[in-house]
Amino acid sequence: MNDSGKTKHILCIGDMCADIFTSPLTRLPEPGELGLTDEIAVYPGGNALNTAIALRRLGEPTAIAGSVGDDALGGLLLDQLRSLGLDTRGVRREPQGRTATTIILRAESEDRRFIHALGVAVGFTGEHVSPDILPDNGIVLVGGYLKLGAWNDDVLADLLRESRRRNCLNVLNVCIAQDGGVDPSRAVRLLEHIDVFVPNEDEARILTSETSLARQAQALRHAGANTVVITRGNRGLYADDGDRTVEMGVFGVALVDPSGCGDCFTAGLLAALGRDWDLVRVLEFASAVGALGATALGCTNGVPPLGDVQQFVEENDVEVSVNPIR
Repeated sequence: MNDSGKTKHILCIGDMCADIFTSPLTRLPEPGELGLTDEIAVYPGGNALNTAIALRRLGEPTAIAGSVGDDALGGLLLDQLRSLGLDTRGVRREPQGRTATTIILRAESEDRRFIHALGVAVGFTGEHVSPDILPDNGIVLVGGYLKLGAWNDDVLADLLRESRRRNCLNVLNVCIAQDGGVDPSRAVRLLEHIDVFVPNEDEARILTSETSLARQAQALRHAGANTVVITRGNRGLYADDGDRTVEMGVFGVALVDPSGCGDCFTAGLLAALGRDWDLVRVLEFASAVGALGATALGCTNGVPPLGDVQQFVEENDVEVSVNPIR
C-alpha cells in the first residue's frame, strides 16, 4: 500500500479564474453605503484550478490545463501558479482576452454571494489541450465541466480515450450553473470514459431525475461511471462503486470560509486514489481535506501537507456506514 511515497502525476483540465474575496462582513452594505472589511484578497479560483492548487498544497505532482486572458489578472494567476510548483504548460493565454473573475461576498451567519464574469472561459473548447501533456499511469480530472459551455465534447472524449490508453484514471466533476443554457445530459454521455464521477446531490438529481441517492448513483453507474461519489455539503457524501455503498458524515472544524470545500474534497480524492487505498479510506481522506479547506479565507489556503491530513484523520472521527450491494 502506497501511504506516503511517490504518487501518480495528476492533470487537471477545465475552468480557471481569479477569485476576489472579502473577509466576512457583519452585514452587506445598503445601496450607496460603504462597508469596511478586514481583508480583500485575490486568489486563483475555478473548480479545476482550485483542485490543482489543493493538490500542490498536499504535495502532489500536478499540472493544469485551461485558459486565462492576456491581461493583468492572467499574468498574476500564472505567477502564483508557478510559485506553487504547478506545471502550467497546458495553460493558454488568450490574446486580448479577459481572465474569468469571481467576486465572493459573505456576511456573517449568511451563505456566500458570487458575482462571476466568464471572460475567456465563455469560448473555452479544450481544443488547445495537447495529448502530449497527459501523464502515464496517472490521473486526469475534468473539472467544472458544463460550466464551460463551449467545451468540444468530441475533443474531450478523444482526450479521455487517450488517457485510458496511458493507463490513467479519469475523474469527472461537473458544475451545472443555474440558467447556464447548457444541456446537462452532455455529462451523462461522457460517463463511459469515466472511472470516478463526482457530482453534488443537486447535480445528481438533475442528471438522473431521481430523488433518492441510491437510485441516482445506480443510474450514473449504469450510464458508464465505475464509481459515483455524490457530495452533500455539510451532510457528507454517498458513494457507490458497484460492490458496496458508503455513507459518510463530515469532520468537525472551525469554519472560516467554505468557498472551496468541494474542490478541496476532489483534491483529497485524487491524492488518495493515487495511493490505491481502500474506498472508505479514500473517502475519509477526501472528506478531511474538504473540511480543512474551510479553515482559512480563500478556496484552498486551509489545506495542509498530506501528512498533516493523515494525522487529522487519525485523531478525529467521522460517521461511516458501509453496505454491500447484493
